[in-house]
Amino acid sequence: MELQVIRAEQFPLGKPLPCNLYDRNGVLLLKAGEMVNSHRQLEELCVDGLFIPKQEKDEPPPEPPKQSPFVLLDALPGVVERLFGYMSVEPNFAGRTLAVAKTIQAACEIDRDACVAWVFIGPDVRYVIAHPLHTAILCELVARQLGWPPEERLSLLNAALSMNIGKLVLQHKLSILAKPLEPAQRVQMQAHCEQGVVVLQKLEVTDSVWLNAVAQHHERLDGSGYPRQLANEAISREARLIAVADVYTALVTTQAHHSGQAANAAFKAIYAQRGKQLDSQMTDTLIKVMGVFPPGCYVKLANGEIAVVARHGPTPTAPIVYSFINPRGQSVNVYPKRDCGHTEFAIKEVLIKSKVEVTLNHKPKLWGYKT
Repeated sequence: MELQVIRAEQFPLGKPLPCNLYDRNGVLLLKAGEMVNSHRQLEELCVDGLFIPKQEKDEPPPEPPKQSPFVLLDALPGVVERLFGYMSVEPNFAGRTLAVAKTIQAACEIDRDACVAWVFIGPDVRYVIAHPLHTAILCELVARQLGWPPEERLSLLNAALSMNIGKLVLQHKLSILAKPLEPAQRVQMQAHCEQGVVVLQKLEVTDSVWLNAVAQHHERLDGSGYPRQLANEAISREARLIAVADVYTALVTTQAHHSGQAANAAFKAIYAQRGKQLDSQMTDTLIKVMGVFPPGCYVKLANGEIAVVARHGPTPTAPIVYSFINPRGQSVNVYPKRDCGHTEFAIKEVLIKSKVEVTLNHKPKLWGYKT
């Protein structure tokens, strides 16, 4: 790709970029559609020069920015809250669940990295709402990678979204109480898969793939799961995939009795179960899709800065990150982009989100979206 220089005074300050912006080494600084709103931010970008692709006279204009996946996903917690809260009085539960599943598919089609990030930095909502959404997103990304047809993925997502419908009240109690399960609660917990099928059938769900996945999502390959101690291929592929995504998202999520693990620690935990309790191919694919440092996770750099991973980089250990806390522990207003391939900005540690006492501002912009 041939580049041409753009002077600072030519820069469209406060307006969407018509094309990608690079430095003199061809490193992407900003994507088409992103904006720079201040002269200070522009000065930071100008350190290594500003370059755009050289345009031929007959070259068509750049495509307009795609719809933001954050807009699509941010609307879903409210939709799912109503879906569960009014399921006994509002008609067509299956159709409304399907609409959520299709929205997840649309968001993942737009931007995989942004959807992975949403699992880590999405809205702070009740666990019973966030967890099925997170699980469904990861199921969609893994199933896409494995080549499942879109229609088959919809049954998978419907099941992931409703997997815990048989224990919503109990699950909410457990997510806010920091104490072990009581014997009666443990019995309820192990009954929720089959109870969920009963609830779904009362709501006129007839899709056997959906129902089987809900019934089996706590079964394990070695027969140690519940409720029927099924093993290996006796467990549907949808249930096996939901199990992997369910376990991973639970591990990285903070609850009253569980502070949440760092993204890489959770990978080690599910990898240790691959081929034993969890499906090997699906576990490996999840790790591949998310990357060594998943978008949305917080990392500490060699220079002491704390950054958020935005996208996969040129190598697995050098993702694209933006720093939001400087080496002195102070939050910054403009998030500088860091190349983790440089020794100064190498990733030294993956952090637990709940341990970082700063809220990211304008998160969608880090992935190239206005909102």
